[in-house]
Amino acid sequence: MKNTLIKNVFLCFLVASTALLSSCSDENLTTSTALKVIENYLAEKPVYETTSLSLGSLKLRTTKDALEIEHYKNLEKKGLISFEEESIKKKWLSKDSIWNTSIVITDLAKPYIIDQKSSKVTVKTVVYELDKDQPLQINNKSKRTANITVMLFKKETPFSILAEDKNPNSNFITRKFKLKYDEQYGWEVAK
Repeated sequence: MKNTLIKNVFLCFLVASTALLSSCSDENLTTSTALKVIENYLAEKPVYETTSLSLGSLKLRTTKDALEIEHYKNLEKKGLISFEEESIKKKWLSKDSIWNTSIVITDLAKPYIIDQKSSKVTVKTVVYELDKDQPLQINNKSKRTANITVMLFKKETPFSILAEDKNPNSNFITRKFKLKYDEQYGWEVAK
């Protein structure tokens, strides 16, 4: 009976010391841990750029809005919008014609929609994804907080033709994330 009690105390001590050692090792931030934390955060809260698209009846000028009409027709070819012509009216004493059209968003566009109202929809134009091949920079402020700088590469959506590129000179952006250590949850992005 005494041996069993000693074995149980020893096992409890062993389990407690193992848990203590493993929690201390989790406190040390490694690049793979930082990468996983940021990757999980970006899966929940992605980084993207948006633009607005008017829906319903629109009046476009065939000459002045030719580029916009071409973009709409490209989106229609991809099946993302339905672009129906209602009528074309030639303005009196004008070189330009007015084109009455109706734009409807299709089911194929659902993954790109952020917000939708009856006459307007906000769509993603660029989605930024974590570049796992590029090294990340860890700046530890203390044992419980760190600033991480990562590169996010640019992935354009079909709706990118409707918006001006905010970063035309590069195909990536750098983003800083502040990580903090919580004893219960481990490392996580500070909100």
